[in-house]
Amino acid sequence: MPPAFIPAVLVFVSLGIAISAIKILKVYHGLKKRRSPFTAKFLRAPGQSLIEKLDAINDDLVAYMAMLFTMPVLFYAFYVSDLYFQKRPLSLNLALVYIVIGGAFIGGLIFKMVRLLNLRRITRLGYEGEVATGQELNQLMLHGYHVYHDFVADKFNIDHLVVGPAGVFAVETKARAKPTSNNRKEDAHVSYDGRCLHFPKWKERSSLEQARNQAEWLARWLSSATGERTLVRPVLALPGWFVTRTASDGIPVINPKQFLSIAKPVNGNSLDERRIKSIVHQIDQRCRNIASRSVEGLGGRN
Repeated sequence: MPPAFIPAVLVFVSLGIAISAIKILKVYHGLKKRRSPFTAKFLRAPGQSLIEKLDAINDDLVAYMAMLFTMPVLFYAFYVSDLYFQKRPLSLNLALVYIVIGGAFIGGLIFKMVRLLNLRRITRLGYEGEVATGQELNQLMLHGYHVYHDFVADKFNIDHLVVGPAGVFAVETKARAKPTSNNRKEDAHVSYDGRCLHFPKWKERSSLEQARNQAEWLARWLSSATGERTLVRPVLALPGWFVTRTASDGIPVINPKQFLSIAKPVNGNSLDERRIKSIVHQIDQRCRNIASRSVEGLGGRN
């Protein structure tokens, strides 16, 4: 190996030792022969998919931060090695080459980190919105409803499902940050004309269509799974917003605290207990897929 590469190799060896130590520790814990006391899988929590996405984003950010701290040392090691082992004299041109190349690498890392930070901020807002809606909907269990969260469908997730005598509801949550001005009441107000959501500084239609499409998919799936035609009603939840309807048509758009105000049977036809049990059985099987990680792969106590 050329002597000029020795400092750079030492940097990579140090990183390799650190990564290997983490992996060896994980394998060691996995060999402790401990298993979780929980035999059944858990139900999905509000925002389950988003919290998993946040974990992945955070892992990527840690990796980029490690590279960001390592790159300057690595390029400096190359530069010093070039001077020392190749016996080259100090040169402004050579220094500029390393600075430009190193700056390009670091600039690329910073660009990716900024994108990840923005994505994490948006994802975090969405997660908190689903938690806020989920906590409100969970109160419906006191009124005899069954509530599920983060239902995994075909290449998409339905944020919340509510099943009870009033029917089956597919609830899509949209967390939208409020603008700030001197009129805090107006900043928190959204009007709905049955076709479009009118926020203080923008309009939105896509979320309404998304809620409809998800409810239609769920209706087809439940009808097939239960063997009986099942009507699913779409609902769009906007946690933290005051919603005013200006027209009677369109799907329900509510603050999740207002759910009971729309929980009325269609044409007075309530679901009986048998139908509710049949529907809940199918949904429960699909939502109960979170395995315990309290012991396996993490060690546990001897």
